[in-house]
Amino acid sequence: MTAAPRRIASESPTRPRSPPSASLAFRVGLLAGPIEWTDGTGVDRLAGILGEILAAVRTAVVDFQRAHPGLYAESAPTLRAVTRLAQGADRVFGEQALDLGYALCCAFPFAQAESEGDAHDAPEHQPGSLGCVRALLVRAEACGGLTRFELEGDRADPAGAHLAAGRVVLNQSDLLIAVRGDGQPPGAEGLDALIHDAVQARIPVLWLDPRAPAGWLLVRTHAELGRVPSLAGPAGVCVAEAPDWTGLGALVDEILDLPPTMGPATHLDHPAHRESLFDCYRKERRPVLNLAIAWRVFRELHGAHRLRVPPLRVPDFEQAALRDWPDAPDVAGWVNRQLRPHYAWAGKLSGLYADVYRSSYVLAYLLAAVAVTLALLPGAVGAYVEIPGFATFANGAELLVIGIVLILIFGARHRHWHTRWMDYRLLAEMIRQLRFLIPLAGHWPLPRMPAHWETYGNPSRTWMAWHMRGIARATGLPNARVDQVYLRSCLAYLKQVIAGQRAFHADSARHSEEIDHSLHRFALWLLIATIVCIVAHLIPALHTLGPILTLACAGLPAFGAALHGIKNQGEFSRIAKRSQAMARQLEQLLGEIAALEGQPALLSADVTRVAYDAARLMVDEVLDWRVIFTDRPPVIPA
Repeated sequence: MTAAPRRIASESPTRPRSPPSASLAFRVGLLAGPIEWTDGTGVDRLAGILGEILAAVRTAVVDFQRAHPGLYAESAPTLRAVTRLAQGADRVFGEQALDLGYALCCAFPFAQAESEGDAHDAPEHQPGSLGCVRALLVRAEACGGLTRFELEGDRADPAGAHLAAGRVVLNQSDLLIAVRGDGQPPGAEGLDALIHDAVQARIPVLWLDPRAPAGWLLVRTHAELGRVPSLAGPAGVCVAEAPDWTGLGALVDEILDLPPTMGPATHLDHPAHRESLFDCYRKERRPVLNLAIAWRVFRELHGAHRLRVPPLRVPDFEQAALRDWPDAPDVAGWVNRQLRPHYAWAGKLSGLYADVYRSSYVLAYLLAAVAVTLALLPGAVGAYVEIPGFATFANGAELLVIGIVLILIFGARHRHWHTRWMDYRLLAEMIRQLRFLIPLAGHWPLPRMPAHWETYGNPSRTWMAWHMRGIARATGLPNARVDQVYLRSCLAYLKQVIAGQRAFHADSARHSEEIDHSLHRFALWLLIATIVCIVAHLIPALHTLGPILTLACAGLPAFGAALHGIKNQGEFSRIAKRSQAMARQLEQLLGEIAALEGQPALLSADVTRVAYDAARLMVDEVLDWRVIFTDRPPVIPA
């Protein structure tokens, strides 16, 4: 019999008793054009408004944590200022951020030593001078809040290098401040494109003009972009408005808070239930035993043709994940340590709820066939022997079996086993993709949703995507220099993840196909056996076996129907085809990686492109999987 995972009374003090919460973090990025500093007045004006913006964000974050206890980890919030440190405005931004307790995340277009060379051209009194930049970095490092992400920009293509650094700033920002410049910075043509990309990625942009920095404009839609002049264009009419500080605080709350319910409105997925699912996740505990073994026994019997009782004891989640997410002294090990606790809990809980959901429908269908057999059993037995009370016993057993079926189905609905399995699996897969995107300063790609998927809800607006974004914000970027050694390390890391996924899907395709064929064969044999029993009825010599044959003619088709019900509920044929296609596409990605490995010099753009291709492929696959099983809630066998 299946059962929900049992709760444990106590946990080891060295391990969390429930899924870890993401630490509260908020990132403010800056993109700026070059500014001609004629005197200190302009610097002071810009510093003042940037300081006010950063202070307002800090206040909003602190107030949010106070108003929403338990939504994030109890530790103090982390505030990050993300900048290329390429212009004087970047240094002003960094100084104000450090004054307010922000950590500094610098995306250098080149190695730091080369980037500092750009500052030699600035007069010493200007914010972008070498002395000012170095002093800023020393101060940030002394405070323990400095992250250096040094890109391998090409000096022959400064525009491309600065744009690549700007892309890192965009990807690492929850709020992006755009400061209009007076001239054409390197990559000016792409600077405006970055702002458009930010709006496309749903990153709010706060635009301000240093000539009138007291006013600023908050841009969130493409329609609002029409009111914003080019960041690098000639001076024009200033369209900045009086600052909306209340709106800025509300924006921070919106980014940090759980999204409104966007899930499918079905009788099994009522919005009131979905709103509580994140609370359910936070209250999960690791069970001592997993008693839902019916599915695993059934899978081994039909997928591997062996009868094996699986272990009941549930190992420590994080310890079990350590083999695939090992510690190491490099960036890969750092990413694993940041993400492993979150992935382990989401992935292992998903596996437990998959077992209990699948065990429930396997048992429900088989027990329904048992109930049919029990209904006819008294007549078959009574034809040969009189057993006092046997009919009552059989009727009671039938009633008990039907009761168990109803408990399984309605218990699964009430406990949301089906929904928890899908939600936790989606969360785990999102975290898996962060594993190879974070080292490349990437972000989780927005899903490409066909029109017919809209009825299943937008996964980017679920609590799982919100939680994943919180984890990504808290993790931030590693300290790294993106040279050839680093790029090859990232490529090898990506290859390892993709190879593991390819092996998983190849194995899943093989097992799902074998289960589908096995169930079909068993159902066919039961049908043949039923036909044999019907023919036996026509043979006079077997007339004495009539009651038994009648029982078989009713019971065997019932079990055949049960196997077909399990086959339909499990979607084994469809899963096998999906996994086969996924394995082929992952094999193609491995071929692209092999081609890159053979190149004498890697470009970060090429490695990042393959990483995004892999992430999008995995996103599309898990969303297609979600659509399939959303339509397979627990149902009463009929």
